[in-house]
Amino acid sequence: MKHQVTRELYTYWDGLRGGRTAPERSDIDPAEIHAILGDTFILEYNDEDSQTFRLAGTRLCGSFCRELKGRNFLGLWKKEDLASIKILLTAVADDEAAAVIGFEGKTERDQTLEFETILLPLRHYGQPKTRILGAASPLDMPYWIGIWPLQELSVKSLRLIWPDERPSFMRNPNQAEPAKQNIMPTGTLPSVAARPQKRVGHLMVFDGGKAN
Repeated sequence: MKHQVTRELYTYWDGLRGGRTAPERSDIDPAEIHAILGDTFILEYNDEDSQTFRLAGTRLCGSFCRELKGRNFLGLWKKEDLASIKILLTAVADDEAAAVIGFEGKTERDQTLEFETILLPLRHYGQPKTRILGAASPLDMPYWIGIWPLQELSVKSLRLIWPDERPSFMRNPNQAEPAKQNIMPTGTLPSVAARPQKRVGHLMVFDGGKAN
């Protein structure tokens, strides 16, 4: 995680959940993250094609020069990146992973700016796959941000973080303490079509790695 906002939100979320796979939406106290509130947002997970902004911070909306509440998160991304974004959102919503995305925003004047965003699962009245907590912040602050709106986002890097070392459906139900983090290396999703595979739950597992 490159940005202080990303690290701060992840630390806050991780502390709230304790031994759970994800905290409740009602656990979030805006006063406790007031310094980064302008960069944060909450998505409502409707289905794989629609995740709408329930809330969006003022600094984040300022980067797009418009209110994001009620808009579809998927509508911000380049068409060729949608499949990768949907895979990450499914991992966050279904398997309660954390996801970090490095992306580039572009204006109509071809000005570009790098951002980092984090996506974190929330439960709503005990139900998973309903809310996603996130933050998006630029790695620089050029003079034109907030003057010329970002119109197109393109993915530069993708990373999944399993806070408890495995997807939620593979956890021991009696497990109470979080284990060491396991982080997927940054990069684009590899081509795996030709590799042996098997299904675990609803995930497809591909053989690979170091042989003995």
